[in-house]
Amino acid sequence: MRIHGSTATVLNVNLDIYGMKKMTSKSIKAMVASVTVGMLFILIGCSKVTQTTETVTTQTKSPSNSEETQGIVLLSGLPTLGTKDSIAILEMDPESPQFGDILYEYELPKYDAPLHHLYYSPNGRLYATGLGTQCSLAEVLLSRDAQGAPSINDVTCLDTQGQSVGEDIMWHTVNGKPHMFVTFMGGTGLDQVDAGSVGVFDPQSNELIKIIEARKSMVGEGQPYIMYPHGISAFGDRMVVTSSVHPNLTDGVGNAITVIDLNTLEPIENIVTEDAKPVGYPSSPVEVLFVRPSIVEGVEPAVLVNTMFGFETWKIPYNESDKSFGTPVKLYDGASAGTGVPLEFYGNQNELFISHGLPGVVKRYSLTDLPELVSSGADIQAEAGAHHMIFYKTASGKDVIAIQNNLLNLGNAADEDPTDVDFIAKLNHHSLTVHDLATGERLGEINIKERYNKGIDNIEALFGSGFVHHH
Repeated sequence: MRIHGSTATVLNVNLDIYGMKKMTSKSIKAMVASVTVGMLFILIGCSKVTQTTETVTTQTKSPSNSEETQGIVLLSGLPTLGTKDSIAILEMDPESPQFGDILYEYELPKYDAPLHHLYYSPNGRLYATGLGTQCSLAEVLLSRDAQGAPSINDVTCLDTQGQSVGEDIMWHTVNGKPHMFVTFMGGTGLDQVDAGSVGVFDPQSNELIKIIEARKSMVGEGQPYIMYPHGISAFGDRMVVTSSVHPNLTDGVGNAITVIDLNTLEPIENIVTEDAKPVGYPSSPVEVLFVRPSIVEGVEPAVLVNTMFGFETWKIPYNESDKSFGTPVKLYDGASAGTGVPLEFYGNQNELFISHGLPGVVKRYSLTDLPELVSSGADIQAEAGAHHMIFYKTASGKDVIAIQNNLLNLGNAADEDPTDVDFIAKLNHHSLTVHDLATGERLGEINIKERYNKGIDNIEALFGSGFVHHH
């Protein structure tokens, strides 16, 4: 979508389209309060649970299909359509007669909230974070059966010692010792208005080593805090996490990132990334990427931050010699450019991709020019709620990108779903679109809701081949 005119005109048009223009702080709070109807039943705390599948459905694969063109997805059952949460393997090659088919499906137990993100560890183990308390972090036992076909043997919920609402996972080595770091937006209690923690786990045993927690109400005035952490990234002995929004979507919104010293596993600094407030709310930093030499050889390190409610992308310079962070610089202003709700950072060997939920586009930038955002091509036109993505080749060798167009898996009034929120519903296209990576041309679309009566929460490539850089 291209909008011409002044900044004010662009913003007003954008907010009219997505139902946000007339929202006051009070009405926004009322709006997001209704989102939490389905979360009010969440019990505080997290137990260690091991569940096995209830049903497994498989379909015969065509001999021409390749695992490289298959995606693994988290699907949410929709309450009015009688469907259940599952993990599924989809054929994603638009050249295949089975495009969009579920090749394998593993039905999940009924947790208090859906699983949310899939992550592969450096040694190929598959993990999932979850939006509730019963299963906020899990290992998915993905393997191949006796015939060599992909299968899931179990989903094991891990002991987080009460940390809830898991979001992002990162593996990082500090002083020669590897760790698995997980952000928990609900921290150690959803009743805490300043909730949030980072869990440090042993990447081999999955045992919790430490809870990094610094609630704003519990630290001194002006002292560094961790609140509603979502995005996570690291370079050397410095880790950054974002302060996004309380998981009940009513108790608070953040506007900063937190720097954590990985030598001490303690927060040492907060950095505000906020300018205009196009929806009248704090900026809500969501995902963060520490640009570093392992991504771009010889790069001057810096942190890139997407602000969900600020519609902006920021750069925070980093001085490696004295480990200091500079003044944040706004690189992209979505309010004036006609986009909103920037979400993910992904990259391949040549480009960085940033998804924008409104109106549903993926912008692309030259990897070698980072940390500056230098366009490397036209926007890829997806659908509302553009979010996660994977990269792969079709059977004929064409490079493609698949984009998940769904923000949060909530229903709408047409389904008589009590979680209906107009703004959120307009960020849920419930689809996957596949595009030619060179031209942006749309080659195919799979509407998960229309085809399977489910919503889609996340997509990754089968066995982890779908991207080079993530977050």
